[in-house]
Amino acid sequence: MKFGLSILHVLASGIMATAQPVSQTVVAEHFTNTYCSVCASRNPGLYSNHAAFPQVLHIAYHPSSPYVACPLNQHNKSENDARANFYGVFGSTPRLLIQAKEVTGSFTTASIFQNELGKTTAFEVSAKLTESAGNIEVRVVVTKKDASSLTNLTLYVPLVEDTLFFAAANGESKHMDVFRKSFWGNTPLAITAPANVGDSIVSTQQITVNSAWNKGRIYAIAILQDGSKNHVQAAKSNKLPYATGIVNTSIKQLSIFPNPSSDHIQLNGNNAYRYNLSITDMTGKVISSLSISGRDKIDVSALPIGTYIVRVSQDDDVQYVKFIKN
Repeated sequence: MKFGLSILHVLASGIMATAQPVSQTVVAEHFTNTYCSVCASRNPGLYSNHAAFPQVLHIAYHPSSPYVACPLNQHNKSENDARANFYGVFGSTPRLLIQAKEVTGSFTTASIFQNELGKTTAFEVSAKLTESAGNIEVRVVVTKKDASSLTNLTLYVPLVEDTLFFAAANGESKHMDVFRKSFWGNTPLAITAPANVGDSIVSTQQITVNSAWNKGRIYAIAILQDGSKNHVQAAKSNKLPYATGIVNTSIKQLSIFPNPSSDHIQLNGNNAYRYNLSITDMTGKVISSLSISGRDKIDVSALPIGTYIVRVSQDDDVQYVKFIKN
């Protein structure tokens, strides 16, 4: 009998050892606008503060209110606005929520991040990005690591570009962790929590690549919340492997020269061929569309200084080439 009891005790101890909470990842959701002068004055202090807490995930959304002309909003108005409305903060900027709770005071005090660190949760989340045939797929795994009464959860997975460089109307020239696209659209995905400790659920979704995105800078953040919008867990995905300058396609390898350029650019294409070409800025706005031969010069002298994406197509083949205007 004593032997049997000791076996049960060991088994119970083994089961209990596997049920352990995990560290909770902190997320800062920031609502700003490139036409907002107050944002331009407050954002640098926030970014400096955040730099001391690199473990905190930061996302910058650009809602259309109070300034509809913001190009980062216009790139994806519906989903930028939807996230602001989700929290009830649509209408003014800047606004900052950390762990789904709004910061009503200064953005520059360390305590806004420090007070949220060191907490635990019953759920572990991982996210992975892959690319295939012009689509980006995210795979999110939610694993139950400890006992929890939570059953109904939501999963929100934004695609984020780590840095954009362009001169905005409010004077900002460097834009951090910019929201680009939500994998499940305006509304988070409703999921049911895994039933038992050790169980997992897997969610996958695809979106189409946009030529305005710098694929070497994009990643996903998976945000798990409960039915009351309380933060449960989060995870940052990998970045896509991406060679700067040229994306490999079935078109003969093309490049742009000179690159950087201040006055004109030219393809190293075949002069006997015609190529359809469009130039897009980093906000997704199409600057110019034209048809050229492989050696035609393209005047870019009037473009503002910055980074641009050139989409080159011939029949059904497409290639994206990045160039810098200096």
